Amino acid sequence: MTLQTGRLGRAALLMFGVCLGTAALEVTATLIQRARPAKDGYAPVRGRGSREPLNALGYRDTEHQKAKPQGVRRIVFIGDSFTHGVGIQFDDTYGKRVERTLALKHAGTWESIVLAVPGIGTEEETAIVENEALDFQPDILVLGYVLNDAEETDAAERRRAIAWTQAQEAKRHSAPWRRSALLSLVADRLDAARQNRLRIENHRALYREDAPGFRKARNGIERIARRCRDRGVRFIGVIFPLFANPLDAAYPFEEIHRKVAGIFRAAGAGVVDLLPYYRDMDWRLLVVEGERDEHPNELAHRIAAQALASAIESSLSEQPFEARVETRTTADHHADRKR
Repeated sequence: MTLQTGRLGRAALLMFGVCLGTAALEVTATLIQRARPAKDGYAPVRGRGSREPLNALGYRDTEHQKAKPQGVRRIVFIGDSFTHGVGIQFDDTYGKRVERTLALKHAGTWESIVLAVPGIGTEEETAIVENEALDFQPDILVLGYVLNDAEETDAAERRRAIAWTQAQEAKRHSAPWRRSALLSLVADRLDAARQNRLRIENHRALYREDAPGFRKARNGIERIARRCRDRGVRFIGVIFPLFANPLDAAYPFEEIHRKVAGIFRAAGAGVVDLLPYYRDMDWRLLVVEGERDEHPNELAHRIAAQALASAIESSLSEQPFEARVETRTTADHHADRKR
């Protein structure tokens, strides 16, 4: 009787420990969910404030006259939501930072003009260059390139519509176990890992030589380069990494960066590949709100502006522009750190 009682006591103690541990994990998971910061591209100590202007052309920028004033050097920025600066204040975008940096370091007036539209790809960006950008008589034209720019517009819109529909269905038919913060946290992590694998496969497939979106992106870059060459405008491609991935040796798209950089160089454009500048940083420190919003935050824009401004300064010498603005390799970046 005493032996049986002892076994029951140990079993009860074990069960109590399991229940207590599960309860502690549930509380921890709840606190993690509640501790997620509000959507903002800044450290918690910084306030939010206004994120506009919006000009008469519908772009997030101030007004600019088409005719370039005497003594002014202009840079026109073309791109999608990364160049637009989703989640951060307009004055903290890399385009505006480059303008201020060059104005401080070099004599004369520098003016940045931002013609960026969230959600567009290279094909639409090419149309903006041909129909609007060159009318501003830029000295330099910068194309902010994100790896999903090779995705066809129809495919991107269809994918977003499917994702939205699935999210709404999940809300309407939420399983009872979803009331548990712990189970929801585990399920969300597993689903995020699965989605990330699918995303990696999708982006690699975008850059097959026969992929229609990739062909359009390459043709667009070549067309922009020709238009700029005809007008005597320097053309730079700035390549952003996809931040929801490790930025160390495990980054899955380095080969794609090299392929895109090669297209810019073959077209006679300068290239600033930002991956080496973010190398080995925790990507969560570089985005607006973790996995919820992977747009570059104020810190990421600051780093991008420093890299681009340095490349532009190098081009202000007597050497040809194409020979001076090149893709930096990871080895170059590590060598700079050792210095």
